[in-house]
Amino acid sequence: MSRTAVILVALLGGVSIYLCAGEIAVERRKAETIRKAEQLFGQRYTPASGKPLRLYDKQTGTGPPDAVIYWHGSSYVIEIIFAPDGAVARLALLPEALLHSDYWGNVPSTVELARAEMQWLIASANVLQPLGNAREVREAPDTCFQSGPNLYCHDSYELASVSHYHLVRGDKNLATGAAMRDIVVSYRRSIVGIVEDVGVEETQRRVKLGGQWYQANRPGVETFEKAQIGSTLRFITYGCTANEKTCIALREQSSSAATDE
Repeated sequence: MSRTAVILVALLGGVSIYLCAGEIAVERRKAETIRKAEQLFGQRYTPASGKPLRLYDKQTGTGPPDAVIYWHGSSYVIEIIFAPDGAVARLALLPEALLHSDYWGNVPSTVELARAEMQWLIASANVLQPLGNAREVREAPDTCFQSGPNLYCHDSYELASVSHYHLVRGDKNLATGAAMRDIVVSYRRSIVGIVEDVGVEETQRRVKLGGQWYQANRPGVETFEKAQIGSTLRFITYGCTANEKTCIALREQSSSAATDE
């Protein structure tokens, strides 16, 4: 065997060992999270016969996520979705019906969460992976965005964002309160890398780093508009997972800021 061949074999062996070590570290991180989740949430979710899980999300363009799911009562589930590095990308408390359909009309109107469950989920999320200090917490209905009977709230933490959806109930003349229907914790992740490819998705420019596509949270962001293959970009994402068609990127700020303008 020639000297060049020997060197090549050695290099390939070193790369294989490196990749294997990385995969082991990812699996260990996930296993530790699942161990904590078993203590917090208990019973694993198994879909009933004849009720297949939804395999595609029209809104995010994703396939089935790398996730574990637990029951929460008889109508809700807790879904832990992992990032490529084994960290938690998202923690969602949502109606079980939404595992099979992305249409809220398939969720019974009586299904809702108690207010205390917000703090319980935040505390549980902190055990799995820290959220950091709270920066801005919104209370329904006064500080949330309202569209018809729907209220969309967004809380900011140092290392995560928390969205919660509420439905205003009542007759035509009198609202009787806002029922909380789901909660999603999306963890902050810093991205630094070299642009591998660029493209356009529905008129908005996007870039590819580390095998994942990203686009800015709004059109016209200069760093994305001018990015070229080989250039280095730095930004943050919230709740980004490897199976998403395109993750939303936000301008990098200090860790004391949980959202970007």
